[in-house]
This record gives sequence, C-alpha cells and structure tokens, in this order.
Amino acid sequence: MKSYVLFLVLVAFTTTFAQPDVLIIQDEMPQIETLSAFLEKETKVTVVDQNHLPASLEEYEAVIIFIHKQLFEPTEVAMIEYTKKGGRLILLHHSISSAKAKNTYFFDFLGIRLDHPETSRYPQAPNEGYAWTDPVTVYMVNLNPNHFIVNHNIEWNDSIQYQSSDQPSILRTFPCIRFPESEVYLNHKFTDGREKTVLCGLKFYDTRNLTWYFQDRAAWIKPQGRGHIVYFLPGHTAKDYENKNMTQMILNAITWNP
Repeated sequence: MKSYVLFLVLVAFTTTFAQPDVLIIQDEMPQIETLSAFLEKETKVTVVDQNHLPASLEEYEAVIIFIHKQLFEPTEVAMIEYTKKGGRLILLHHSISSAKAKNTYFFDFLGIRLDHPETSRYPQAPNEGYAWTDPVTVYMVNLNPNHFIVNHNIEWNDSIQYQSSDQPSILRTFPCIRFPESEVYLNHKFTDGREKTVLCGLKFYDTRNLTWYFQDRAAWIKPQGRGHIVYFLPGHTAKDYENKNMTQMILNAITWNP
C-alpha cells in the first residue's frame, strides 16, 4: 500500500510540474535563439522550419509561428487544423504581414484584413491601407490590466497618453513598454466584430506623414474552434526579445488557462 501511495504522489508531482512542449516554426533564427533561451527555462522547445514540420502538431501544448516570408500552404493548413482541435497558436510580429496576403485560408482564420498590401512600404493614414516601417520606436500599451497574459510577472514601468481606437473613447494615461529600433505594422483590420479580446494597443509617431497612431492591435486573443490564437505585434529584432517583459508575455500565453 505504501508503494502504491508513493507512486500516486510521484505521478501527481510529475503531472503538476511537467514542462509544456512548445514547437516554434520559424524562418529567421537570431530572434528565435533569444526567445528560445528564455522559454527553455520553463518549457521544452523544439525549433523547426517549414520544410521540417512534424507529422502532427497535436502533441504540442503551444505552437509559435515566426514566419517573415512566404507561409507555405501545408504549414497554413496544419496550424489551422491544430488550433481548431484545441491547440494554442501564438503568432509573433510578421506572422501577420503582406507576405501572407496571398494565402487562401489564413486571414479568414484570423479574422484579419490587410488593405492594399502592395503599397505597404509607404505612409498610410490611420484606418486606411496596411503599412509598415522600420527602424522605429513603438509603444505597447496595456489595455487589459487584469489579464494573465499581459500582467503575470510583467513590469509596466512606463506610462503614456493613449486614446483607444475602439471609439468613442477618451485620451488617458496607460502603462506601456517601449520598443526602440523595432518595426511597426499599421491598420490591421478586424473582420470578426468583437470575437477578439484586445490585450494591448500600439502608439506610434510616423515622421514621414507627421501622424500619431493609436491602434488597439499590439496583442490580442481569438477563440478558434476548440483552441485559441494569441498575437503579439512586437518581435521584429532579437533586441525585442531581450526585453524580459516581451518574452514573459509569450511564456504567459503558453501557460495561460482560459
């Protein structure tokens, strides 16, 4: 009987403290090396490119996507199926960008639209065409101060004036994190009403057209099938992942219990 009780205790201990299995699918390694070094303290990390996908993604508790260039259709289909079956899909930075505009299923799956991606290199007015620029300073603004993903073990030491793009709203002070020498994406448009839970906004000043942008798009969650999608806009450079608050948010997205 004592041996049996000890066995149950060991099983319970192992189950409670087992590290999550995380798969990272990437096409740029310097940033992922920095991110992986942080995550490996708390998770089991496997890093692959799109040419070496596992036969199944279902064994992973979270799948992180960091794909800058073309999103191959087998990857697109695999991660959609994985999420709908109950997986945790975490999208980083340029996983939502103009290079994915030609994909058949991806943006509908995300509830996202990028208007006129062919002109994205040029300044665009707020709420008009999709745009990007770098290197720039981006402010990530905490709009959801009670959510585990953006608050557990996170230090929001700075503050900034911000007006939510969910109008009507007022200008007020919010906690923020500054990302210098990074890249910003503007005018990501939601196509799914209020299915998403917005976690963070972005604030950015474009010196090309002398315009401030306030957009509730820097981090969000979307339920999809039996699973969830979590998106973070920062993450262009390895320096972004050297910010422990950024990497902790990603870890929180892995361990978050909906």
